Amino acid sequence: MPDEVTPDYVRARWAYSELLSWGHGHLYQGPGVQDLKEKLALGVPFDELGKAEHYLLIDQFDRVRGNHFNRYIIGIPNFKPVLWSRDELAAVHVIPYFVRDVSSLEHLKVTFKQWIEADPVRPLHQDHARYAAYGTAPSTQDDPMTVGHYSGLPVLLDGYHRAVRFWRTSVPAATLAVYVPV
Repeated sequence: MPDEVTPDYVRARWAYSELLSWGHGHLYQGPGVQDLKEKLALGVPFDELGKAEHYLLIDQFDRVRGNHFNRYIIGIPNFKPVLWSRDELAAVHVIPYFVRDVSSLEHLKVTFKQWIEADPVRPLHQDHARYAAYGTAPSTQDDPMTVGHYSGLPVLLDGYHRAVRFWRTSVPAATLAVYVPV
């Protein structure tokens, strides 16, 4: 794995990891997307895709997820792939979408540890990320999570299901792959 990767690389890899997901896969559409879905289903690693396929994935990410997540990535020159411990995961903040699970104040800054250990303040669907430890892990389990910036704080953008499984089942010395801003 390279020492650093670009935001475009991270966004393309994120999109590739979602192509077959039940929650977002159907949103990825257009010329060339079905071919990418077939490659993912066959287990073709992201790094074996061509440059044109990377560009297609970046475009698809912007169409499907960009309105929600590009704001947390803008201004980050590069990402570094690192391995995080449980303590490092505990300290990262969650996006406002997940804050509303544990508080009526959506703009409250909540760490992952606070979020995962708090009782929900509203009913959550059984497929919610907080319940990920109770289901089977999808094929994207090994993809790195993504951290961006929110109000100057590190915020977990992608990988909530993986993070919950790691939090609930990891041994003390376990680590989790993460793309962090440089």
